[in-house]
Amino acid sequence: MSKKANIPLDDDDDDAVLAQRISDTAKQQGIPSLTPAPVSNSPAGPRRPIKIEVTDELFDALTIAAAQQRVTKRHLILTALRDAGFPISDVDLREDGRRLRGSRRE
Repeated sequence: MSKKANIPLDDDDDDAVLAQRISDTAKQQGIPSLTPAPVSNSPAGPRRPIKIEVTDELFDALTIAAAQQRVTKRHLILTALRDAGFPISDVDLREDGRRLRGSRRE
């Protein structure tokens, strides 16, 4: 069996201090950390998530269109927003590679 390390937790430690202690201990022991990876920023600036709810009909239509064009739904939505006049850079429209298959690979 593996030997588990006990990390004493003080009640007066704030969340940032505890998160740093967990991260440091994980690095020392060579195990994954529970602290989240830093948010990646695009060259256009920092990103923030947005969540919307759509009808099943729209969801299915986006899924089909994305599959036919071999892009993500995110790409479809950002393209539509750019076409509507919102400031979306070409860098943010770049595909992440998960959909590139077969002859589309470079």
